[in-house]
Amino acid sequence: MKFKMYLLITLCFLSSLLITGQSSSFPWPDGKAAALSLTFDDARLSHVDVGLELFRELDARATFYVNPYGVDQRLEGWKELVADGHEIGNHTYFHPCTGNFAWSRDKALESYSLSSMKRELLLANHYIQETLGVNAVSFAYTCGNTFVGRGSGTKSYVPLIAEIFESGRGWMNEAPNDPYFMDLSQVQGVEMDGKDFEEDIRPLLEQAVENSAWLVLAGHEIGEEDRQTTKVEMLQELVAYATRPDSRIWLTTVGEAAEHIRNHRILQAEKLKASLTLAATFDGGYSADFARGDNSLYGSPAYDKASVSTEGFIPEEVTLAKGRGVHGDALEFKRKGQPVVFFKSRDNITYDEKNWNGTISLWLSLNPEEDLAPGYTDPIQITDSGYDDAAFWVDFTNENPRIFRMGVFGDVDVWNPKNLNPDTNAGFLDRLVTAVDRPFERGRWTHVVMTFEGINGKNGKASFYINGVLQGERQIPERFTWDYDQSRIYLGLNYIGLLDEVAIFDRALLPEEVRNLYLLNGGIGDLMK
Repeated sequence: MKFKMYLLITLCFLSSLLITGQSSSFPWPDGKAAALSLTFDDARLSHVDVGLELFRELDARATFYVNPYGVDQRLEGWKELVADGHEIGNHTYFHPCTGNFAWSRDKALESYSLSSMKRELLLANHYIQETLGVNAVSFAYTCGNTFVGRGSGTKSYVPLIAEIFESGRGWMNEAPNDPYFMDLSQVQGVEMDGKDFEEDIRPLLEQAVENSAWLVLAGHEIGEEDRQTTKVEMLQELVAYATRPDSRIWLTTVGEAAEHIRNHRILQAEKLKASLTLAATFDGGYSADFARGDNSLYGSPAYDKASVSTEGFIPEEVTLAKGRGVHGDALEFKRKGQPVVFFKSRDNITYDEKNWNGTISLWLSLNPEEDLAPGYTDPIQITDSGYDDAAFWVDFTNENPRIFRMGVFGDVDVWNPKNLNPDTNAGFLDRLVTAVDRPFERGRWTHVVMTFEGINGKNGKASFYINGVLQGERQIPERFTWDYDQSRIYLGLNYIGLLDEVAIFDRALLPEEVRNLYLLNGGIGDLMK
């Protein structure tokens, strides 16, 4: 009863922390808090007739997604727009949309294939290069449609945009873009035609600043009140607001914003790669793809017989799940059993007697209540002795509903000198951090991260994350004394389910980096390319 009450109090406390916590801000240039891009489609005549002088007066640049027909009618004006620093993007050659628009029936996307769409995109790029001298790196989906074909033959052409362009902007979306999470091939474009600044646009800007986001506004004509027209007065108010001296908004083109986001992601990936000590994707094999130490997965008959281990010995309870991983294959633990598998710790996880730092990352897929056998379950446990003696682990408790926890325990003779039973030992309970979020489900992958820093020093601390979100943290006052050569990285102790993408780093990742790790497009395999 005391144990359950402790868990309830812990959950309430952690919920409070998460509610009041703030997400990581994105490092926009010059310390700005958000980015804003103004975009216009179709190479409308008003882009030159009105927009050219308007943006000169406002000293602002925009992104124009063009089709050849409109450019040809005002060619000299478009050359001036290019000379003024505006971005020219691709909006296809013939502007195909769904045939549900009668005007698009003879160029309906339902009649396109991926190959015909690719030919058209490259043709439009060639036109832009030959006519305006611009290499178009930005694209906008015509009518916001992202498909070709119909019925069972329908295909998304988003992957085609990702192949050819740096970004692809949508239409009639509703929110700013999260630069950490967003897919640059599906940039959210919010309509600004017919909108008022104070009533419609300013709240979106304030939301973008609050969330460190990128707001991309999309319009068509530039002028006064009319169908599909972005009002001149609104643009004047908007630009004045975004460029005032105390503004926290970076007004830029789509191409520049996308490049900044991509460069930041590349830089973060390089930092992660430099700190990696072990990476196991289990794609096609059991050995780690990268290891500073021994990359072999070992097996032994039982947890207490780990010294009797064999390189490459994989118990029958463990197998490779082909094509069922986060990316590629995964480890599958089919049933609870006595044999165990592990990587050796030496050099695969750093150890420092004075100032020990690191990060442990893995992915899990299971339904804890339905899949796990009775008893405590440790998907990962790293120790030279036991779960309560200089150890790091995450576990599911032994009864339904299964509580998911992080355990970080120093030398047992320091924190538990009287050898008290864990269930009645406040010292044991104090060393647990319980997950508030618990998004476990069969067929769904959940990212789990532990970071630790300053261990064996004066200010040791461990933090616990689920899917990039901090669940809680605790101070680590006691020492961790290891026999390095006896320490092991155990996987799947009493576990039943899928496990994948095990990664260990030689430092405590920052919250932003944990989130980046969670959002890696190709998983940890991307870090090793």
